Amino acid sequence: MALNNYANLKSSVANWLGRSDLTNEISDFIKLAEQDFNRKLANTGYNKMINLETMSISTETKDLPTGFLGVASIYIDGANKSSLQYVTPEQAFSMYGGSQTGQPQAYTIIANKIHLYPIPDGTYSVKIYYYKTFDSLTADADTNDVLDNHSDVYLYGSLYFAHTFIRGIDPTITAEWLQFYNNGLDSVISLNSKNKYNQDAPLVIRSSMSGI
Repeated sequence: MALNNYANLKSSVANWLGRSDLTNEISDFIKLAEQDFNRKLANTGYNKMINLETMSISTETKDLPTGFLGVASIYIDGANKSSLQYVTPEQAFSMYGGSQTGQPQAYTIIANKIHLYPIPDGTYSVKIYYYKTFDSLTADADTNDVLDNHSDVYLYGSLYFAHTFIRGIDPTITAEWLQFYNNGLDSVISLNSKNKYNQDAPLVIRSSMSGI
């Protein structure tokens, strides 16, 4: 069976498990695999996850884009582009406490918001290159870059997470699924490393979790 859309992926997972009674649960297994490989690929700087968002910001805080996993690069756009420096929430409160205003020089991330410091004294155009989760598979005809080009990651990841629900699977088989899943991820990461352009500085991911 071709692993070319969500419906066929679900059918394939059911066939590999030898179970036709897990329709809802298989969707959960796939979702768990998506969450896992999104985090792992973002943490390695996977280029295809980088998206650009242009924000018009005039206040201290702004909601992060949908699907945000971490910052790759962020700067104030204009005649003189100015990169924003990441600081921890503690550093931000210590360095820019109170109501200081001016052109932002630094940022931090708390919960699902980006905070700029000093507080903007006007409206600034801020460009943020960020790591975005791949679109989740929801409709039967859905696909995405990972399923199109690395279907083994989806299949073996889903099978591996199935073992947390289905008791009695041979541990040897579970270990094989995990190994195949990790091998697939390693291949994606290796291919990405070969395709990266030379950069002046490494990209640094900043988590959406309390700025840490």
